[in-house]
Amino acid sequence: MIAMSFITKFFTFMACVSGGTLLVLVYLDNRKSRIDDGIAQFQKHINALSPESRRNSVHHNYDERRGR
Repeated sequence: MIAMSFITKFFTFMACVSGGTLLVLVYLDNRKSRIDDGIAQFQKHINALSPESRRNSVHHNYDERRGR
């Protein structure tokens, strides 16, 4: 009887902890910005630039990736 009571309490506690953790993770996931949002904003910004400015930005980023 004592063991059954302990097991029941243990699983109830674990279910509450798991449920709470799941709620926190869902909340944090919905709160953060998505990488796709950042990419879309960057593309809008690049498209709004003049062709000369766009060429300089792309060239500058290319140099950084190559390690210069």
